[in-house]
Amino acid sequence: MKIIQVLNSPNWSAASAYCINVSYELMKLGHEVLIMTEPGKPLEQAKSLGIPCDDKLRLNEHSLSAYVHGLKHLKQTYKRFKPDIVSAHMNECSWMPGFVAKMSFPTAKVVRVRADIAAPNKNIFNLYVNHKWTDHIICSSQLHKDVCCKNLFLSPDKLSVVYGSVDAEKFNTSAYDSSIRKQLGLLDDDFVVCLLGRLSPVKGHEYAIKAVSLLKDLPVKVKLLCIGYESERKYDWLNGEAERLGVTDRLVTVERCDNIPAVLNSVDVGIITSLGSEANSRATLEYMACGKPVVVTNVGVLPELVAEGKNGFVIEKGNSEKLAETLKKLVLNKDLCSEMGKASRQRIEDNFTLKQFGLKMEAVYKTVLGSRA
Repeated sequence: MKIIQVLNSPNWSAASAYCINVSYELMKLGHEVLIMTEPGKPLEQAKSLGIPCDDKLRLNEHSLSAYVHGLKHLKQTYKRFKPDIVSAHMNECSWMPGFVAKMSFPTAKVVRVRADIAAPNKNIFNLYVNHKWTDHIICSSQLHKDVCCKNLFLSPDKLSVVYGSVDAEKFNTSAYDSSIRKQLGLLDDDFVVCLLGRLSPVKGHEYAIKAVSLLKDLPVKVKLLCIGYESERKYDWLNGEAERLGVTDRLVTVERCDNIPAVLNSVDVGIITSLGSEANSRATLEYMACGKPVVVTNVGVLPELVAEGKNGFVIEKGNSEKLAETLKKLVLNKDLCSEMGKASRQRIEDNFTLKQFGLKMEAVYKTVLGSRA
């Protein structure tokens, strides 16, 4: 197959990683892939993997000249590349790749990838785009597929679910460094809960801090390791929350980390306390790939990634008491931690490797192309 992936994001996100990773895996399967994007981290990552790229689109500029240029450039590229599949991984101007394909290269099938959490608009234009200029929609969760079917009045057979993936060779249970805990100021006897995610209100760090404060009376010292860059919130705020709750000695923060797999192997459990978003969750899959039990909130794709009671627990969002209660089960039961950690790794190997990601996407594309006859 000849596949054009259109991504108009200059930032590295779960949606960007989704596009780059699947493009690389499709190339490994022997397909010819071209990524059309703009300067930024996704472009750099794609080039580092040897994926052919075109960086001339500027659809984030929101100007008439950028849109006119985009239309012309897409048309020229389709005529030259002759794609079987045009796949748009984008929100802004998501109509454009499909419109140009239908007008200038109608033999191509248009596949819209929705690896985001925002529900599609119900306006007439968006309905027209998804019914007339889109042959198939791929969602990164069953939840989002259901929302798309409802809002866009689409038959379920016009949509597929392809979950995100993790590099299970890079993130694995043997990526261990005995010096990591010492470097982080953690003791061997500490029970370490890791929260991997940017400092943003949607990530719910305050609920993790509160949960740790509720576990102060346990015979084992529970510590919270927060890894992520400052965003809408700062580490001063996080440290202030810890001080207010009397757990400054139980909070460890790391803004940048060069060896995430080794760090994840040094913790006891991974948590996601998000209040929203999570259309994809790289952090959850990375915890699981490193053989860790996981505790996640009931938002986005999270309940679909975690097998409740087998490799982790799904709890109500914004509920520190329930989070503390759930963590307590793991703190006081090492065997349960071990069993769930093994189940996490097995779940990754069975469902969420990069190779499986590519094969699942390939299967959807082939089905879509099969309908061309």
